[in-house]
This record gives sequence, structure tokens and C-alpha cells, in this order.
Amino acid sequence: MKKILFILITSSVFAQAPNLVEVEEFTANNQKKMVLLLQSWAQAEREITGNNTFVLEVIDGNKVYYCRGFDGMRQLAEDRNKRWGSDGTRAKIMKKWQSESPYAEEEDAWFTTNPNRVANHIFWHNKRLSYIPEGINLSEVLPTLKFRRHVMIDVNSGPESRQNFQEQIISGIENDKKLKNNYIRLMYTPWYGGPENADFMMIVLDESREKYFEGLAERNKKRGNDDDWKLIQSENIANWIDEEHLTIHY
Repeated sequence: MKKILFILITSSVFAQAPNLVEVEEFTANNQKKMVLLLQSWAQAEREITGNNTFVLEVIDGNKVYYCRGFDGMRQLAEDRNKRWGSDGTRAKIMKKWQSESPYAEEEDAWFTTNPNRVANHIFWHNKRLSYIPEGINLSEVLPTLKFRRHVMIDVNSGPESRQNFQEQIISGIENDKKLKNNYIRLMYTPWYGGPENADFMMIVLDESREKYFEGLAERNKKRGNDDDWKLIQSENIANWIDEEHLTIHY
């Protein structure tokens, strides 16, 4: 089973939760070096194309995800069409990256990481199932939220199970509002690729892994004492099949 991947966030309103995220999944023997190289590539790509690019580094692992956010499939298709050829954006990015990379003086720096390109994925943002508390200024808080918990969810088979799952998530969000549980959670759906058997990818953000689990413990304490929450969670509509903890780099 593939581990989780993924995603997102810069300071503009659109980039805070891109409608569509294209993800390139890599493994490396030297993960830290690959992250620096891809960060440099992301910066060059932003300057050449204006794309929303970012890098996700798996904590306690050897995976790195290179991500591009788009407003829809048309923008993604147009971007891909411009990448190739001697005068394409990829050639221009490569030229800039080779001169400005932190390893510009090192020959074949990329290949010294022993890179393995695992797969490509595309994820679609499900706004109805995402939770951003009222009053939060994302453009201010996002630069401080470097931790991501990505949870892959498999919805049980059966009549109306997918609809029931979505209703359960929405009810849970409304109940968290009642309990004043403030956190940021984004829900994405695999559009192409994605981990095996995953119907949704849930992403929860925080300043660090430690801060996240401290906040989760506080939220769960309030939920555990709430009869409405217990009722919402009483039926097992879906399973958490995998998760990863990641750090985002811009």
C-alpha cells in the first residue's frame, strides 16, 4: 500500500486550498538534499510560470512530494502544454535552477540523492467537507502552520455509504463548531492516482507535530463528553487506512 502524499498552501486566497493539486511522488536516499533541490526548483518555477508550487517532506521517512496547485483541469492542461520543447517552461526553469540551486557547483547533484520517481497523482478539493473556523485569517496563520497530518480514508461499500459518510463529516464539523474546537482541516478526493483503496484524503494543519497532538487531545476530551458527538460517530461508515506526517516547504 502506498503511503500518503500530498499538498498545499501559499498566501493568496486561491492558494490557501487549491481546487486541484498535482503531486509528483519521490523517494530518495538523501531526503534533506532532495528537499533543498526541489525547493529551489519550486522557486524557479514560481518565477517563470507564476504557479503555486510547494514541497512536502515526510517526517521519519524518505519520501518527498513536489506539488503544484491549480484552479481547475483547464489551467493544469494549459500548464502541461507549455512545459515541453526547447522553448518550453521546463527548459527555462532548468536553466534558472542550474544556476541558482544550492548545489549549483556540484555536478549531477540531483542524481546523488538516488532519486526514484514513484508516481503522479491529482487531488480535488472538497470544500463541503473541509473545516476552516470563522474569523481565521489564513494568509496570516498559514506561514506558521508547517505540519501536515494526511489521513487516507476508505469509505465502506454499500448503498448510499458515500453520501452517509459526507453527511457524517458535515455533522461532525457543525458539532465541533458547537464545542468551539478550532482547527484547520482540508478534505481532498483522488482524481487520478492516489494511494490504493483511498476515497478521500484528510489533511489537518498545525504549527508542529507536538502542537497538533496537544490540540487533538484537547478536542477529543470535549468530544468524549458530548452526547451529540458520540451519536454522530456511532456508525462506522469509513476506515482510516493510512497516514503520514509531513513538513511543508515553500
